[in-house]
Amino acid sequence: MTCWHGPARIRADAPYRPRTTGTPAEGIPGLSPRGRSAVARLERERYWPGAAAVALRAWSLFVRDPRHRLFDPAVSCGVMICCPDPAELREILHAVAHVLSRKDARALRRRIGELEDLW
Repeated sequence: MTCWHGPARIRADAPYRPRTTGTPAEGIPGLSPRGRSAVARLERERYWPGAAAVALRAWSLFVRDPRHRLFDPAVSCGVMICCPDPAELREILHAVAHVLSRKDARALRRRIGELEDLW
């Protein structure tokens, strides 16, 4: 006879994962609820929760910093907000724009375009 443990027992045995407050995609202004859901799904499947908002913030800070043209990946610390790899940031942002609806993607691409004009 097999002993079956119900869902509550399985959850109790699972490792603890702290809950995050809010939706990770809340850091991207102007997204529809459907867009936030698509971004959250992409982050779960491919990156980490909050990756899109962190990438957008890091890209914005990076291009506004007058020293951004001196970026050298060989001496980068690897922390996305401190010393981001521009290629990695742009890859994340373009992946996010790809999963969004046309309207949401257009707004995000407009924002990315404004930042790329500073690049």
